[in-house]
Amino acid sequence: MNNSATRFVLILLLLTPLSVLQASGEIADTSYNFLFKLNMTKAVQDSLFNPNSDTVYVHFEENIPDLQLFEGSDRVFSGLIQQGLDSGATYHFRYRIISGNDTIDESISREVTAMPGVTEIFAWWNDEYLNTTTFRVNFSGTPDSVFHIGVDTIQIMGDMTEWEPIQLQRAGSTSDYDISFHLDPSLLYEYIFRIIRDSIITYEDFGGLSRMFLPPDTTITVIQYFNNQDTTKILLTLECNMNIQTEFGNFNPLTDFLDVAGNFNDWGAWDLLYDPYQTGRYTISKLFDNTLIGGAPVEFKFRINGSWATAELDSLDPRSYVLQPIDTNGNPNTYICWYNNIGPVVPSPPWVTDLYIQGLIEVKQILTGSYLYHNLSGIPEGNSLYKWYRADSVGGTLEPIDSAWTVNYTTDTIADMGKYLVFEVTPVASSGEDTLGLPVQVYTTGRIGGVGIQEFAQNPIRIYPNPAEYAIICEGLYPINQVEIFSLVGQVVFRATHFDEKSVRLDISTLPPGLYLLKAYSADHLPALQRFIKQ
Repeated sequence: MNNSATRFVLILLLLTPLSVLQASGEIADTSYNFLFKLNMTKAVQDSLFNPNSDTVYVHFEENIPDLQLFEGSDRVFSGLIQQGLDSGATYHFRYRIISGNDTIDESISREVTAMPGVTEIFAWWNDEYLNTTTFRVNFSGTPDSVFHIGVDTIQIMGDMTEWEPIQLQRAGSTSDYDISFHLDPSLLYEYIFRIIRDSIITYEDFGGLSRMFLPPDTTITVIQYFNNQDTTKILLTLECNMNIQTEFGNFNPLTDFLDVAGNFNDWGAWDLLYDPYQTGRYTISKLFDNTLIGGAPVEFKFRINGSWATAELDSLDPRSYVLQPIDTNGNPNTYICWYNNIGPVVPSPPWVTDLYIQGLIEVKQILTGSYLYHNLSGIPEGNSLYKWYRADSVGGTLEPIDSAWTVNYTTDTIADMGKYLVFEVTPVASSGEDTLGLPVQVYTTGRIGGVGIQEFAQNPIRIYPNPAEYAIICEGLYPINQVEIFSLVGQVVFRATHFDEKSVRLDISTLPPGLYLLKAYSADHLPALQRFIKQ
């Protein structure tokens, strides 16, 4: 299956060399271990595996003895290989069931590469999951000029089809077209529908975005409308801001999901909200019959992870909204709120991310500090504070530059030649009394030189495993000489310098669980940013 950028996968690559970094210094890890975790829930449900009498193994094609897995919680069987693995070697395997005298192998092949430390392999038997998700497209209110029922074809393509189009089947003589999948409930799927009329293909158009779906571990039917359009229905968009819940630790954007339960889905369907731009504002668009305009209100509550135990507005009345006709300006029905009505009452400190220094890295040139301003309270930026420094090296002693207190700085011919320059911003929120955030710095991508030295592109990086519990590997196309890790509010919680490798291994075992932003610096290249989650 081809995974989209938003999906959580374990990427297994051969890396040479590796630097193992901690605050106390470098530690070499020369052990190679495989930790297998296999979910057998679906196999038990299908009567393929009896946990009371059958056994399950990892069967290797290479000359390695089969590894028996033992049951833990929730039908997950685990086992660890601690010896006999060669660095950088790729091993091919399948899971195998022994039931009496019968041997049952998976129909799929798997592989894993040995790397320093513990490599965890998570899977379901035969990649078959417990849930059944039926996607249904309803065309009852679609004009024949868009889709002719019984004549035209509707297809789905996305992560669940490896982005190959697959046709939906008409449900009898109805206006519904269905297709069902067994989907991994730990992955976020992207997909889109398309119509084929004669030889003309028409794709849904959501401004370049795909549909997204996080499947629940149950059997559901998801009713949708091509392009979210139906002449008999009116669109309502619900938006719930989760930024403060994320800051409080009640919601993790990489592991948790948000749904809405209301009188329109029997107070329990899995209508999930999504945050495609990673702003913390989760949205869902629902179509309602035009007959409801101006009538009984739509009632609903938002829930974390589809559970009433984590639902908002405990013991309070649900939210409500009366559908309105679209006015002459085309304004849609939109409901916006903060989860649990906990919003920006008290001004919160702002923070900044995505720092860059733009311009030519040479003398007598204007450099400009660039950054993104954030504030949980939604308060706009005030008069943020700027400062420029010189340094002999990345991470070296900073020398303040007199009178360099604006976002722009013109390099000096003598003083700056051969130096790194550092831009510092202290974000300030405009809120009656200015609220200051923490100062954040960024280095030039190289030393200031003579005419013709250009600003360079980013050093592409990747981080894995993600999520991670003990350590992550940061790999770049070019050598990395400094790494910083920021919390959600922009505070530096980890910094490592004085190394020059394309691949570095970072010990994150002391970081609290949560979402973090990693920034990697490379000589002569712009710093690169990637998010990761600490389990």
